[in-house]
Amino acid sequence: MAKESKTDFVVKPDGIYVIIDYDVVNVKNDILKLVRKYNIKDVDFQAIDEAILKKLPEQRISNQNFIDSKNERMEINISEDKMTASVIFTEPVYKGLMLSFQDALDMLKGSGVRFGIKEDKLRELIESKEYGKSYIVAEGERPTEGKDGYLEYFFSTDKKKIKPKELDNGYVDYRNVDFFEMANAGQTLAIMHDAIPGKDGMNVLGKINQAVKAKPAPRLPKGKNTVISEDGKTLKAEIAGRIIYLDYRVSISPILEIAGDVGNETGNINFLGTVVVKKNVVSGFSIVAGGDIEVEGTVEDGVTLISEGNIMVMKGIHGGGKTLVKAGLDINANFVENCTLEAGINITANSIMHSNVKCGNVLNLIGKRGLLVGGKIIAGEKVRARTIGSNMATVTDIEVGISPEILEEYRAKLKELERTNEEYEKTMKIVDILSKVGINELPEDKKKILMESMRSKIVFKTKIKELQTRLDELQPHLNKKSGKIEAGNIIYSGVKVMINNTVMYIRDNLDCCALYSDGNKVRIGTYY
Repeated sequence: MAKESKTDFVVKPDGIYVIIDYDVVNVKNDILKLVRKYNIKDVDFQAIDEAILKKLPEQRISNQNFIDSKNERMEINISEDKMTASVIFTEPVYKGLMLSFQDALDMLKGSGVRFGIKEDKLRELIESKEYGKSYIVAEGERPTEGKDGYLEYFFSTDKKKIKPKELDNGYVDYRNVDFFEMANAGQTLAIMHDAIPGKDGMNVLGKINQAVKAKPAPRLPKGKNTVISEDGKTLKAEIAGRIIYLDYRVSISPILEIAGDVGNETGNINFLGTVVVKKNVVSGFSIVAGGDIEVEGTVEDGVTLISEGNIMVMKGIHGGGKTLVKAGLDINANFVENCTLEAGINITANSIMHSNVKCGNVLNLIGKRGLLVGGKIIAGEKVRARTIGSNMATVTDIEVGISPEILEEYRAKLKELERTNEEYEKTMKIVDILSKVGINELPEDKKKILMESMRSKIVFKTKIKELQTRLDELQPHLNKKSGKIEAGNIIYSGVKVMINNTVMYIRDNLDCCALYSDGNKVRIGTYY
């Protein structure tokens, strides 16, 4: 680090004298710098050289008997955007006065700086600074940006974003694609988030910089079957159904209308309300609806239709042995082939062929054909048709007068009881054989088998008792309804009927008749 020079000038009556510091590297250059700094005229350069040569401590170098002194100066610069004020200090000349903090502060304020003055920084600069360097001593406060209000949606408003799901095996699932979004009653559809206002700023001159005004949130897009909360911030579904977002309105439709087929373009349908299909339900796809299902075309093989309400198929069902149609209420179809039908109340069709059918009340085959042939049919109250069976003696099994649900449970419990009894008997044999040997005489593995068998015996015995109790409860309901089978044209041989647990095998064709049970056997009556 270079040594600080002590070379200086002294003014005397006969001129200006230089006090020379010989410890510096370049003595003459050191003197000439001061000459230029103090702007000394009429300099005797020869006297300077002579003094340096003789190493004189002091030498008169000019007849001038004064030096102009200059005080320390501070230049103030305000940025174009008026957000900062900076200063540059100029060093004092020959015994010029130094600026005080108050001097500097007054100068800043005098230049118009009113806001954001860094007083601590200014104090620091008064004590120590680098001349000629710019320092920021005041900064304004920029306005804080606000946030526009907005609506947060809880469903997709852009159907283009919906894509089929890629499965783990690399294939793409085009069937289970949510092309239609559903809502439950009371479900939140959108929330309004209020705008957050910005904060005004101020420049160094004390002038306010106004923040950009945040835009308010758009209004809630209330449409049909939606409701706005009391605080006006939340849009909710009033009913269950399909979410429809159109023309900046959110509505809930209790009816989902498919203009074409239910197939790859729609995926499987799972809807809380009624589903109306204008064309067909393609093979392998399904519709599950909380309301009714209406299909104006046909239902192909391998289809599943499940409705909590009614199901109507205008043109018919080609089941292929793999289609299930299940309704909480009624089923109506033109024709049904190789299908499983289950209805909580009634089933009506023109013809049903080779299908498994269950309905709570009446199976009604109407129209010109009125045909029921093949399969297993269970109806709670009545089967009514023009023709039952075929001249080929096709096996057609009909049961009426028993609730399908009760009958199904009764048969399931009966099978379970048979299986449990078999397991119980097997366990008893093991216990009897091992007990004869005596538990103390048995090896450890056989002891373990005996203990497990004894525990199983208790479990099976308890289970048998529970199943028998349930069967006893169901038994009175098996004969609760008065069943009837009516044929306006013919019942062919090969048909088996069971009415209230009484059975008849049709050996010969029966013309225009009604079958009923007197409690002991199936009787043939008049068709009305």
